Amino acid sequence: MRRTRALLVPVAVFLVAAACTTDRSEPEPVQPVEVRDEIGDGEGELSLLALAGYVEDGSSDPEFDWVTPFEETTGCDVQVRYMDSGAEMVTLLTREDSPYDGASVPGDAVGELIASREVAAVDTALFPSWAQVLEPLREGNAGHYVVDGNVFGVPALYGPNLLVFDRDRVDPEPKSWAVVYEPDTPYAGRIALLDSPMTIADAALYLAAHRPELGIEDPFALSPAQLDAATALLRDLDSRVGLYWSLFTDAVDAFGEREVVVGTGWPIVLSLLELNRRSVGAIVPAEGITGWADTWMLAADAPHPNCMLMWMRWSLSAKVQAETALWYGGAPSNGRACALIRRRLRDFADLVDTLRFGRCGDVEFLASLALWRKPTVDCGDDRGRSCTGLPAWRASWRFVRG
Repeated sequence: MRRTRALLVPVAVFLVAAACTTDRSEPEPVQPVEVRDEIGDGEGELSLLALAGYVEDGSSDPEFDWVTPFEETTGCDVQVRYMDSGAEMVTLLTREDSPYDGASVPGDAVGELIASREVAAVDTALFPSWAQVLEPLREGNAGHYVVDGNVFGVPALYGPNLLVFDRDRVDPEPKSWAVVYEPDTPYAGRIALLDSPMTIADAALYLAAHRPELGIEDPFALSPAQLDAATALLRDLDSRVGLYWSLFTDAVDAFGEREVVVGTGWPIVLSLLELNRRSVGAIVPAEGITGWADTWMLAADAPHPNCMLMWMRWSLSAKVQAETALWYGGAPSNGRACALIRRRLRDFADLVDTLRFGRCGDVEFLASLALWRKPTVDCGDDRGRSCTGLPAWRASWRFVRG
């Protein structure tokens, strides 16, 4: 449903106030970094928070079970509680006396847990498969979970935030995010956007290409003026959005019923729509795209830290990464998993090299993604602490959504 309402305050006034009153008080981490550098005897139990599809024991499909062999190998009995978002994980992991050992944390929530030291850093020597992780996720594109040289977890799956479109309703085939962001788009009322402050980064990428005078170089390191511009763009777009989705199944349903015909979608959205014989496509627009990368993280006060470290080691193996990617529809972080996926899909091997699996193993494509990470007031460059942090982004998104 679309809503109309008057702008009660200028966007610039709202955001500058948010930046000045909230971001400047953003605390610096004061706790020392704890690095786990050994794995002891398993405690016999493991309690996980996970996104659905990351902890399969064969009960959903007997062909997909990487939990049972883990339990048999380690003696760690796995219990899992499924979450729909990183925000829910942060809430549960930061509670006093949290019973959870770790979680598969989305990139937009990783930074919060690191800053509050609710998760421990790990020595990568503990994980034999670490050298098989695609280079961008170990080095250049790992800023969401590698901070000041400390590694806070191991990569799970990753994927692009694609521009998905209905081939029967969107003509010509889009090449730019303009079909979403421009006021004269013929698809007003039938646009889908992810309901997250991270959508601000998508808008920033568009502005970086179309308004170079703003000087946007990093969509997650925005000055107050740059955040202002991105928020204004999204606020104007709000009346043309037909769906804000949090669960990918909602996007699948809306595209399937043709309530929306163009907008942000994940590879699994594309795959499920194609399985349902919907004529859909997906592209990387000229302006580029953001992406998500989930990370298995060890809770700092985990009741069963050894079993959690064993799980992280297990989950990083090529075999488990391949199974998880096949089940969930993302791209494996372990490059050797791609060959296993191609072997499993030998009759459809071309799928592995398309956007459905994030162009599996394509390091250039992975490096091109602006992976979600926590925005901070520290710009990470010579601008110093003059950027807008997560509190301002959240305030901006509330402003967009009314």
